[in-house]
Amino acid sequence: MKKLRVVALLARRPGLLVLENALLADDAIEIATVFTHGRLPKAEGGSERSDLADFTRLCAPAGVPLTAVDGAEAKDIGPLLPAGPLDLLVALSWRYQVPAGVLDRFGRGCINLHRGALPRHAGALPVQRAIEAGDDAVAITAHEMVPEIDAGAEIARVWLPIGPLPASLDAAAGAEVVKSRLEPLYAPLCRLAIAARRASFGG
Repeated sequence: MKKLRVVALLARRPGLLVLENALLADDAIEIATVFTHGRLPKAEGGSERSDLADFTRLCAPAGVPLTAVDGAEAKDIGPLLPAGPLDLLVALSWRYQVPAGVLDRFGRGCINLHRGALPRHAGALPVQRAIEAGDDAVAITAHEMVPEIDAGAEIARVWLPIGPLPASLDAAAGAEVVKSRLEPLYAPLCRLAIAARRASFGG
């Protein structure tokens, strides 16, 4: 099987889990480069991200190029993409909309892992909005990336039943609890989505 040449846009702990347990663990993937954010959003203080060292810890021994980008560079990574054919883009917890010119570089498409059931909970704060809506389960949806945010076709989805949360938690605090419970599901969903892309292109 020909290796897929993959670029990853990953941040936060879920991104680390996808990198370690889905991308680096797949012998049929060549990771061309990983991009992550170097700094927290201004709303969170703007300091250096604590997970940056963890991304370095995973990428360096594997010989995978890692670039920390923020601001204008992160809004359009096109000039920073490696040369040559690229097969697949995988994104999770990326802060910016990816422009069409970048999406068009990937021969087998681009996968985003969205922490919410699409299209019902597209956009920001999907877990909190699911709790506020009284949903009894939350989803992570792997979908094709298109220029419009969270609008691409679904590739795969996993569900987590959440049941009643403690009455002492408001929706925002409850969302943090649920988000931590979702973490083990990201890498399996990513592997499932990549397998689906391979199958759709004949291996």
